[in-house]
Amino acid sequence: MQTNGLALKSFYADSRIWAGKDGKPRYWIDDLSLAVNGLEILEDSFIPTLRDSDVVQILNGVIYSYEDLGQVSTFADYFKRWQFRCIDGQRQIV
Repeated sequence: MQTNGLALKSFYADSRIWAGKDGKPRYWIDDLSLAVNGLEILEDSFIPTLRDSDVVQILNGVIYSYEDLGQVSTFADYFKRWQFRCIDGQRQIV
């Protein structure tokens, strides 16, 4: 799945989808693999440094829940749901 740096940074920084109402983290990212302008990146800590215009390909990644340690979604699917809800104006991922 392809996106840009601005969209991925916004997704990554949106605390409403990563933290519970108590402010504690709900999910974590594992096995992330991105291609940024054609170069593969394997760490999510790189996401905040993306330029808005960077071309980002989501290659792999899994979202897990701290609550039950189970898999919630693939990174790409979670991003797509967030993106759809942002466009739709609801911005709530369940």
